[in-house]
Amino acid sequence: MNEPRWVSVYDSHEEYTVHIKKLALEDAGIPVTIFDQRDSSYNAFGYIYLHVPAELKEKALKVLEEET
Repeated sequence: MNEPRWVSVYDSHEEYTVHIKKLALEDAGIPVTIFDQRDSSYNAFGYIYLHVPAELKEKALKVLEEET
């Protein structure tokens, strides 16, 4: 069984904006996961990414564009 390939559609340093975008994608019926690459000691360095299945990338980008 092949697992879906996930791609990044959004990234930010700010956790609250990532969660707002995640909610918008979920409301549109798009599965989404958060990939946190921030430094675990300070949470001041690095990015937080939103990943969606590759086949839904274009739909997700359109949702994010309309949400802005």
